[in-house]
Amino acid sequence: MLKKRQGTAIAKKIVRLPRSAGLPKSKIMELYRTQVKKFHTARTPVISQRTVSIGTDSSWFNAAVIERNPDWVPVTNASYVWYSGDLSRENAIISTRFTLSQNRRILSASLFLSVDNYAVVIINGVPLVYDAPTNQTSNFNPGRTFNIRGFLRRGRNDVVIAAFNFGGARTTANPAGVAARLDIRQSSILQTGAK
Repeated sequence: MLKKRQGTAIAKKIVRLPRSAGLPKSKIMELYRTQVKKFHTARTPVISQRTVSIGTDSSWFNAAVIERNPDWVPVTNASYVWYSGDLSRENAIISTRFTLSQNRRILSASLFLSVDNYAVVIINGVPLVYDAPTNQTSNFNPGRTFNIRGFLRRGRNDVVIAAFNFGGARTTANPAGVAARLDIRQSSILQTGAK
């Protein structure tokens, strides 16, 4: 598509997100809303520490810890997980919810993600990772790190990961797993009236 500017034609870049597992973004967002609505009826933990690491484990909704495949990178403070309802399923949708202190600023935050094979990660309703179907080992060996400071907020935060196995069901011959770790650093407690 061309757009005219001051008598010259310039190309207007059209950006389209890839489809993940054949799912359009609208379907992924519907999965996100359903996941957030289904879980977390219990009280949400409030994180008041200055630094915290939140890793995937069986406390995440729909997650069951699985054995790490030797090809997958070890992840400190996180376990590899898959869908707890059916470990042979070709996808896993897991999630967690936590509350960051209203009295602290978020100084830095990162997400380390290792997934065999590919994933969609949505934080507070905004897609952070939207992989196209792939069987690239770079997704799980050595994994990837993302700056998520702008995705988090003081108060309640929801993180949903939809992980997909390339080629069908999760089996010994066709392994699948996802490990994620959020590392968050907050400021000292703010003074009353400070913003």
